[in-house]
Amino acid sequence: MLIKNKNKFILFYLTIVFILLLSVFFGLDYDKNKRVNVVLQEHIKFLELSYRQGLDRFHMISENIYVSLQNDDEFLDIFSKAVNADKMQRDILRDAMYKHLINDYRKLRMLDVMQIHLLFPDNKSFLRMHKPSKYGDDLSDIRYSIKSVNDLSMHIHGFEGGKTSHGFREVYPIYKDGLHIGVLDVVFSSTVLQSYTMRASGIHTHFLVNKDIFNMNEWEPNIKYNYYQSMEHKDFLFSMSHHINNERMDKTRKTLITPSREIIDKNIKIGKAFAIYRNIDTSVIVAAFLPIKNIKNDKVVAYLVSYSDSTAIVEILKNYKIILALSLFFVLLITVLIYSFLIHSRNLKEELQFDALTKVFTRKHFMYLAENDYKKAKELGNEICIVMMDIDFFKNVNDTYGHQCGDDVLKEMSELVSHSIRKLDFVGRYGGEEFILVINADSKNTKKVIENIRKKVQEYLFCGEENLKITASFGIAEGTLDKLLDDTIKKADIALYRSKDEGRNRVTIF
Repeated sequence: MLIKNKNKFILFYLTIVFILLLSVFFGLDYDKNKRVNVVLQEHIKFLELSYRQGLDRFHMISENIYVSLQNDDEFLDIFSKAVNADKMQRDILRDAMYKHLINDYRKLRMLDVMQIHLLFPDNKSFLRMHKPSKYGDDLSDIRYSIKSVNDLSMHIHGFEGGKTSHGFREVYPIYKDGLHIGVLDVVFSSTVLQSYTMRASGIHTHFLVNKDIFNMNEWEPNIKYNYYQSMEHKDFLFSMSHHINNERMDKTRKTLITPSREIIDKNIKIGKAFAIYRNIDTSVIVAAFLPIKNIKNDKVVAYLVSYSDSTAIVEILKNYKIILALSLFFVLLITVLIYSFLIHSRNLKEELQFDALTKVFTRKHFMYLAENDYKKAKELGNEICIVMMDIDFFKNVNDTYGHQCGDDVLKEMSELVSHSIRKLDFVGRYGGEEFILVINADSKNTKKVIENIRKKVQEYLFCGEENLKITASFGIAEGTLDKLLDDTIKKADIALYRSKDEGRNRVTIF
């Protein structure tokens, strides 16, 4: 029982230590993740800031173009005449408009303007400066921005696909003498934005476009030669610009993108901004994903992705490992100290409760437990018996076989008795070779229990190879309502001496 209780104590203590270690680990891990998330959010904000700076640049250039053309009388005159002109007249006017704008358009190309497109109020193309030979096509069902500006006479800007290209568009209504005469469409390429963020902010970026944008036949040549499957997601393509490093891309794909595939797919599916990171050798690389909605602002159709190293996360991870190691060390140190103290206290307590040799209760602790049981039995009207036990001729064992053998006999005897009684009964060492028991039963049933013990003792071979045959004598006294525990012990002691006087190896009831 002593070993069993000790094992329970150790198991309980180890469970507490395990919970404490888990608490330390999860607490530090939570703090680390919280700090890392702050850094990841900063990467997203920085990417968004770079993106907004690019859009602001596009808008500033477009505003200047728009204001310049709205104040260009020759431009307005040609455009307004073309609105109601027949085909032959429009061809002449288109040629005149192209010649009027070509020098400025070439300069604007150096400012990263990809296209300037003029359209009539019926959404039909008048002049594409980048492709003047293509005109007259109706974009009502293709270009939401063109139709909206013609219908609402208001400026619209955003990311939008077209027949053969996609880009960031600034679309303006054109007026002459207060009358709406058409639309100005200024387009900037996503590749330009990708390169701009690289130059302006020093971060490596990819601009990913959803494949749904490329579902028209006119796109096929562009897809074949200008676009590649993105490494970030199967539903997106990206345009390879001059700043893309293939070797770096391949390493990033293997070390960051592929291991994070599930997280990337999950966040792209719900169209949110997010960032991921991966510890690679001694550095940390962060990928931030910024969703780009279409010009209608109802669907994510692209992502701007940045790749950059993070010394901040490197420092967080380094500090986390150091603090975790120190915390675990101190927890284990404190645990060992507390455990040593508890074990010492427990051993001290056990020394007071259990006999060092026989591992049954000491006389003092037995009397404490017996007093409680005795009071309860009297209060509840239950039967209780005290049993005195003495090993017959024990002195001869010590004299003949030595004290070591005598100690073995006492240990084996206490173990035999302990295993022969119920859990609600208990035994203690009264002194020398004497033992005392509490049996929660009447004297008749107690005698049956003790008689069983007596027979086991008689049949048992003690002291190992010596194979000693030993007997024991017993005295039983039943407790009564009008008697104290000490009185019952005295009666049991008297009954024990009767057993001895009558020849030993017997059980006597007082």
